[in-house]
Amino acid sequence: MRLRTVLFQVTAIGRNVGALDESVRSVLYWLRNTPGLPFRPLVWVVVEPEGFATSPKVYRALERDGAEVLVVPREYRTRLGTRGKARALQYACDRRRERGLSEPWAWVYHQDEETCVGQDTLLGIADFVRQRELLVGSGVILYPIDWVGNPSHVQELTRSYDDFRVLDSMTLPGNPTAGFHGSHILVRADVEDSVGWDARGYAPAEDLTFEIRLRARYGSVFGILRGFAYEKGAFGLYDQLRQRRRWVHGVLYAILRSRELPARRRLTVLYSALSWFSALPSVLVLAISVILHLGPVLYATGVFTGFIWVSMITGYVEGYRLHREYVVRRHGFWRLFAHGIAGAVVDVLAPWFALLTRPTMRDFISKDRPGAASTAAPASG
Repeated sequence: MRLRTVLFQVTAIGRNVGALDESVRSVLYWLRNTPGLPFRPLVWVVVEPEGFATSPKVYRALERDGAEVLVVPREYRTRLGTRGKARALQYACDRRRERGLSEPWAWVYHQDEETCVGQDTLLGIADFVRQRELLVGSGVILYPIDWVGNPSHVQELTRSYDDFRVLDSMTLPGNPTAGFHGSHILVRADVEDSVGWDARGYAPAEDLTFEIRLRARYGSVFGILRGFAYEKGAFGLYDQLRQRRRWVHGVLYAILRSRELPARRRLTVLYSALSWFSALPSVLVLAISVILHLGPVLYATGVFTGFIWVSMITGYVEGYRLHREYVVRRHGFWRLFAHGIAGAVVDVLAPWFALLTRPTMRDFISKDRPGAASTAAPASG
C-alpha cells in the first residue's frame, strides 16, 4: 500500500511575499517538529510570474529549505479559458497528474498566501487522511496574525464564530446555508483533479464554484478538519470592502453562470445573497423609524431586529473568546466596540458597493504589514 501523501499547496499571485514566506515556513517548521505523522509531506508554492519577480531571493530560499516553487507560465491556457486564481489552481492539477499524484492516496491541503499552520493543524490533517469515507475536510480559521485590533480585524472575529455555521452546513446534504471555504481545506487529489477548477472567464469566488461542482458529482462527502488555521484580516477598511466585493461577485457568478448548481441549491445561495443585500435597507428603515418616530414600523421590525442584534453581538463575543489566547488586547472595551461597529458597517455596504463596481484580477490587497512581528508558529526555528 502506498504511503499517504499530503501536498501543502499555497496558491497566490505572490506579491505579498512576507505573508507567503511566513505561511510556507510555518508548514516547514511544524513538519520538522511534529514526529510520527502518517504521511509523506510535499510543499508547493504556486505563484504568478509577477509575484515571483517581486522577490526571487525569497522564493529561492524557500526552495532551498524544502518547498517547490511553481511559476504559472504566462502562456498557460485552460480548456475553458479561466482566469485569475482558478487558472493557477488548474495548472497545479495538471502538474499533479503529470507526476502521478492524482491518486486516492494523495491529498491536497489548500492555503492562501497568509494561511499559517500550527501543530494542531498537522495533527488534524493526519487524523483526517486515516479515514476512508470523506473526501473533503474543512475547519475553523482564526485571524490572529499581525492582529492590531483595527475595525477590519475586529470584524474578522465574527468570521471564526460563523465557521461553526459554515462547517455544519457543509457537512449536511445540499449545504442548506451555502457555507464554503477556500483555504484550510483538505481534498483528496484524485477527486479534486477530476472536478478541476476550470471555468468560463473569471470566477471571482473560485472556491464556491469548485464546492458546487464537487458536491454535484460526489454528493455529501464533506467532513470536519480538526485543528485551526491561522490567517490575518485586511489592514484597512477599503481593502476589507474590496475583499467583500469579490465575494459578492463570486456568489452572483455562481447564481447566474454555474450550470452545475441544482435548482434547490440555487435558491439557498440566492437567499444568502439577498440576506446580505437586505442588511443596508434594514439599517436605514430602523434609523428612519427612530428619527421620524414611526412607532408601528418599529413594532413590526423589532421582532426581527432583536434576533439580528443578538446574533451580531454573539458573533463578536464568541469570536473574541476563540482568539483570546492568541492575540494581545491593544484597546479598551469601548474602542473595540467602536471598531466592531465600523467593521460591521463596511460589511453592510459591501454588496451594494459590489453592484456599482467590479473586481478585477489585478485587485491587490496587501497582507504584508511593515515591521509586524509574527504571531504565528515559529518559522525560522
